[in-house]
Amino acid sequence: MSLRLTLLAATAALLTPVMASASTPDGLPASCVTYELGGTQTTAHGLTAKTLHATLTGTDITLDIHGVTLSDPSGHVETATLERFNAVAAYAALSAFRGGISPACKDQSLTINSSDIRGGTPQATWTNVTLARPGHDMTIRKASIQAVQTTPDLRLKVEGSGIHDTKQPLMPTQLSADLTVQGLDTARQQITINALHAVTGSSAIDGKGTIEPGATASTSAADLHIGVTNVDTLIGQIRDTAPKKVVAALTIARLMGRQSGDATLWDVGLSGGVVTVNRIPLPFSVP
Repeated sequence: MSLRLTLLAATAALLTPVMASASTPDGLPASCVTYELGGTQTTAHGLTAKTLHATLTGTDITLDIHGVTLSDPSGHVETATLERFNAVAAYAALSAFRGGISPACKDQSLTINSSDIRGGTPQATWTNVTLARPGHDMTIRKASIQAVQTTPDLRLKVEGSGIHDTKQPLMPTQLSADLTVQGLDTARQQITINALHAVTGSSAIDGKGTIEPGATASTSAADLHIGVTNVDTLIGQIRDTAPKKVVAALTIARLMGRQSGDATLWDVGLSGGVVTVNRIPLPFSVP
């Protein structure tokens, strides 16, 4: 079975590295995404590159990286597979920044065989990352992903620092996550968030839970537990910079949360297209 793009995007869409080849990978035509790598060098267990430029074909969305490192210290994962992981990550990052798959990529499918990484511990690092479109930039000083376990389940540790988004005032400046993906060789996977920690302004966001991604939100399921410190301060900090609907949504969320010291807590569920917050169904269904 293969590890699908939707799974990779969910676990590390913006925090994983890029394809180390000037040619388009199999199954992903240049009509969907193009990229150009510069200054590549083979290492003992992987490769490095000085620069990478990628774009979703037919769009004005670009990805630029000044420093890519791919490796598998165990020596089990071949360089070609590491390169393909980069391709998936670049595609996922660009698509996530766009807010969805571009029309040119709609009928394309990019997969990675889970058997290719069994027994290995592949890891990757990006430095000085910029995702851009006219009037909107997102920069990341350093992002990394490490597969600390690949058998029988896939366990990933993801970190990002120096994050800034010109359009998203709530974007965390630091982020770390410990994720376990179960069911790699089945038709349906489960993502367990062992730990999630992020920092935005003077607030800390911590979370854990499970996600079962489906083809649509209505066929997906989630059971998440989230805590945010200093919510009132956070609302005050973004009141003059964030869209009014964002401030209103955060204010309503605060009212629905329960207090524990300086943290506001939420239990968020998704089942059958219905979202619940602290066991209260929201008055809408997701498609």
